[in-house]
Amino acid sequence: MEIKTHLFASIDGYLSTPEGWPVQLAMPTFDPRGSHGLPEFLAGCRGAVMGRNTFLPALGAPQWPWPGLRVFVLTSTPLPEGTPEDVVTASDPERLLELMRGAGLDGDVHLVGGQRTLDAFVGIGAVAELGIITVPRFMGGGMRLSIDGSAVRSWELRSTHPFPDGCVKHVYTPA
Repeated sequence: MEIKTHLFASIDGYLSTPEGWPVQLAMPTFDPRGSHGLPEFLAGCRGAVMGRNTFLPALGAPQWPWPGLRVFVLTSTPLPEGTPEDVVTASDPERLLELMRGAGLDGDVHLVGGQRTLDAFVGIGAVAELGIITVPRFMGGGMRLSIDGSAVRSWELRSTHPFPDGCVKHVYTPA
C-alpha cells in the first residue's frame, strides 16, 4: 500500500479558486469521473484519505464520491451523524497510517486533500507519489498547494503527461 496524490493545481500554485471551488472546475474539459487520467489512477487505489473539510461535503452529495474505496479521515473532531460506519478516523497522521496499513488494502490510497492533510502525510514521509495536474490558469487566490511554513522537501520528477486541453500531469517521488 502506498499513498499517492492526483491533485490539480493552477500554474500559480492554487488548489482552489478564490471562491473555494476546486481548480479543475475552471477547465471546461474536466469530467470528474473520466478525464485527466483519474480513472487510470483510481484503478490502482483501494482507499482514499482526506481531512474533515474535504470529507464533509460528501455526506450531502447525491452520489458517494468514493465508491468501492475504503475512506480514512484525518480529524480530531467526531464526524457527524450520517457518516458511513466503515469510515475510519484518527486525529494524527501516524495513527491513521497505522490504520490504513492494518486495513489489508490490496492497492494504494488516494490522498484526496486538502493542503493540511497533504502537509501532514508529507511531513511523516508517508507520501510515495505526488501527482499534480497543472491547470493552465492563474487563479490569483484560493487555497495554496502548501501551507505557509511547511518544511522544505525535495522531490524527483518521474514522469510527465500532457493532456489535449493544456493540462500537464507531473509525477514526483521523494528525493
